[in-house]
Amino acid sequence: MAFRDVLEIEVIGGNGGDGSMSFHRAKYMAKGGPDGGHGGKGGTIWLRAVEGVESLERLLGRRKFKAGTGNGGEGRLRNGADAEDIIIDVPVGTTAFDADTGKVVADLTVAGQMKVVAKGGAGGRGNSVFASSTRQAPRFAEIGVRGQRRRLRLELRLIADVGLVGYPNAGKSSLLAALSNANPMIAAYPFTTLSPILGVVSDKNDTERFTLADIPGIIEGASEGKGLGLEFLRHISRTRLLVYVIDVAVDPARELEALQGELRSYDPTLLESAALIALNKIDTVDEEVAQQAETELALSGLPVLRISAAERTGLETLKQALFELLPNRELWSQTHALEEESDVVVVAPLNLELTQEINRDGEPERVWIVTGGGFEEKLERFARHLEDAAEYLSGLFKRQGLYNALRRVGAQAGDTVDIGGMRFEYFDED
Repeated sequence: MAFRDVLEIEVIGGNGGDGSMSFHRAKYMAKGGPDGGHGGKGGTIWLRAVEGVESLERLLGRRKFKAGTGNGGEGRLRNGADAEDIIIDVPVGTTAFDADTGKVVADLTVAGQMKVVAKGGAGGRGNSVFASSTRQAPRFAEIGVRGQRRRLRLELRLIADVGLVGYPNAGKSSLLAALSNANPMIAAYPFTTLSPILGVVSDKNDTERFTLADIPGIIEGASEGKGLGLEFLRHISRTRLLVYVIDVAVDPARELEALQGELRSYDPTLLESAALIALNKIDTVDEEVAQQAETELALSGLPVLRISAAERTGLETLKQALFELLPNRELWSQTHALEEESDVVVVAPLNLELTQEINRDGEPERVWIVTGGGFEEKLERFARHLEDAAEYLSGLFKRQGLYNALRRVGAQAGDTVDIGGMRFEYFDED
C-alpha cells in the first residue's frame, strides 16, 4: 500500500427535517388545534483519530461524505427522528484544514479524539409552537436548516518523538535500524526512503521508550516543493526532538546550514525545537577529519555526537543523549497545539442600503436592501408558507430590532423592504 499523507475530501452535514403543518382531527372535533411535530436533526460528520491506520490511503475510494436528512415531523405532535451521524476514521496525527479558508478545523493527536467537521442542520419546528391567543390556527411551519458543507484538506503529520533529518544517503535509515526495531530498506543511493518509517527505541531496562521517525531525505529547495520536500517536511513538525544526521565526508558545516535553511523556510519555529547532531560515518575518515568536522559543527551551539550506524559505534551514547534531551510530552503538546477555528457562530452585521426603482405603475419606489443580521436565514425557513407566516415574521423582525434600524436610517411608511429577494411593505406603527 502506498503511503498517502495528503487528501482532499468533501463533507456535507444532513439537512434538518421539516416541521409539520397539521391540525388535530377527531370524530367530534371539526376544528382541532395545531398539532404539527418538529423535524429531526440532520446527521453530523465527525473525524475520529484511530491507531493502526498508517496513512490516508484507505479513504481514496470515497471523496464525498454526505450525512442523512432528519425525518419530517408529523401530526399529533410526532417529532421526526434524527438522522445518523457519520464518523470518518483517520490516523492519529491528522490535521484537517478548511480547503477554502485555510483554517484548522481539527487537529487529532490522541487516539479516540473526535471533532465535528460538518454540522447537521436543526430540524424545523412544527406549527404547534406558533399558536398563540391571537394566532390560534397557524398555517405555517419551519423548513429544516441545511447541513454544513465544506471541502477539507487532510494532512497526516506523523506523531514521532524523535525525527531524523538529513539529506539523502546520510545514513538515516541505517541509524533507525540500528537504534530501533524498524526494518527500513537500506541502499547506497538517494531517496531509498520514500515514506516515513517509524521505530521504537527502548532503554537498557526496557522501562522507557520513544518513537523514532526516519523522515525521507531533504534536498535543497524542499521548502519550495522541489523533489518530495513538502510531502516530508510536514512530518517534522510533530517531533519533539530533531536529530540532524550529517555525513562526515561531505562538508558537514555546509550541510547543516543548508538543512536548517530548509526547515527555516518551511516553518521557522522548527529551529526552536530541541536538537542534536549525529555526525555519521566516522569509520570512513581519519581522526583529524572527524575532529575538524566536530569542531565546525559545534559552532552551531548544538551537541555533536560522533557515530557510525554501520559499525554501531557511539550508538549507546547517542541513545542516552536522546532520552535526556527529549522534552516532556505533555508540556510540548501544550505549547505546540494548533489553533482550531472557533465553534462560535458569527452573524454578519446588519446592513441597510437604500435604492430607488420604478414600480409597475411607472412610479418611483424606495427599496431598502437588507443583508446580514440573520434575517435571510429566518425567511428561508418559512419559504413554503411565506404568505401565511408573514404576520409572524413581521412581529419577529420587529422584536429583533429590524424596524428600529430602518427607522433610524430614515425609512418611511410605504417603503419596500427586500430581504433575500423577498419583499415586504414597511410600516411605522409609532
